[in-house]
Amino acid sequence: MEGIPAVLVTVDPEQSGQARPSRAFHPVGFKLGHSLGPPGAADLQKRILMDALDLLVHPKEPGTIASKEYPEYSRSG
Repeated sequence: MEGIPAVLVTVDPEQSGQARPSRAFHPVGFKLGHSLGPPGAADLQKRILMDALDLLVHPKEPGTIASKEYPEYSRSG
């Protein structure tokens, strides 16, 4: 592997998909400015970050945006 591995966390998968990022993660239903969750939600933010970083270990096809829902966000956001 060359370079520095990176993962894009996006709240707008349609827009981000046009760039065909090598690794991207979309927390479903999150608002602009809340890519990792709302302020003060440290446990949720950590889970999202760990799920995104998991793409470094288990990569998808380049250009694929992995998505996951976090039901607790809809209750707190």
